Amino acid sequence: MSPDPVKARLGPFVESGQRITNVGYRDVLTGQVVSSVEIPSELVERAVLDRVSVEIALSTDGQIASSATGGGAASSKKTIHVDELVETFLTSNNLHLEEATALDLRRLLERLEKSVRAVKRSIAELEEVSN
Repeated sequence: MSPDPVKARLGPFVESGQRITNVGYRDVLTGQVVSSVEIPSELVERAVLDRVSVEIALSTDGQIASSATGGGAASSKKTIHVDELVETFLTSNNLHLEEATALDLRRLLERLEKSVRAVKRSIAELEEVSN
């Protein structure tokens, strides 16, 4: 009597790099790749973005909401306050990945200060109308 064959349990995987995206199936027990295809990442991005609609909105209290719909996938929505977004961006690991320079951060600071002035101006205008 021959031993029972071991059945491979397959699971999909995607490994995305800057130039190549590798898509395929692995044996979930061993991690061994059973089948895979290399696709230029640019083609994957184009195919996804052609079928997806992305919306970004800023609310009056500083909350940024982004949502993506379409492409046959369920709708995805994320929200974050503008100060949290800036703090997240400014983590040392992220700055390293972005190769940020002091000049880049000075430009960011100038834009944020310009935004603060615009908010203060709008508050003053609203208070003027209220009186």
